[in-house]
Amino acid sequence: MAPNKGKSRAHYTQPQPSDYETDAPQMDHPAPLPVRSTEELNLSAIRRHYPDVTSIQHVVHYAVLYTFSLEESRWEKAGVEGTLFICELVPSAAGAERYGVVMLNRRSLDNFYMEIVGPDGIELTDEYIIMQGDEVYGLWIFNEPNSSTAGMMTQTAAKIQELAARVEVSKAAAAQNTDTASVASDQVQSSVPMGRQLSLRELFGQQRTQDAAWSVVNHHNAHAGTPPQNSQPDMLAQLFMRAKQDYNNPG
Repeated sequence: MAPNKGKSRAHYTQPQPSDYETDAPQMDHPAPLPVRSTEELNLSAIRRHYPDVTSIQHVVHYAVLYTFSLEESRWEKAGVEGTLFICELVPSAAGAERYGVVMLNRRSLDNFYMEIVGPDGIELTDEYIIMQGDEVYGLWIFNEPNSSTAGMMTQTAAKIQELAARVEVSKAAAAQNTDTASVASDQVQSSVPMGRQLSLRELFGQQRTQDAAWSVVNHHNAHAGTPPQNSQPDMLAQLFMRAKQDYNNPG
């Protein structure tokens, strides 16, 4: 029999633990994403459709939009329902406050947007918050007694009316400031001469000054009975030419 051969055994060196953190493999961990609040998420979603929105003032979790049919004298569903937001908008060019109502539609991509232009045309009834624009709109608010939605319709109507009053006051103040600024600008413009134009009074006043200076200096040199001969060019013509040049070349 062939002699038994001893099996070779591999010898492994046990790694020694290290006290240095730099010996451990470094792993790159991505920075955690910032946590966004519900309001920030809602605002981001609204601004994708309406960039003028700057903040959310009031939220209704479920509302339905109706329009009033003049032909049939009844309310009809407009096909828009979902979360309703009352939002602050970018101020007007004159600096007046602006607010609007936005309803993101759960049924289609057709959302509802309407700017609040003032208290006129806003009314609260037993069923709807009525807002008059290009059509007569009715906002039906989910309002269940003995729940967190109790009183939501009244609260929403009060918020819309409050902001409508602020819009009216802000518009009036902005218009007054614009009128005041316009009057002040007109006064400044009227006080600034155009092209340094000289009046006839100023022209003849300068001519009289030149004549008086000539008579004081040169009247002793003039011959008796002989009209004084002025060696200088006509001063009045010079003044008119200078005024014309200043008018054509202002500044």
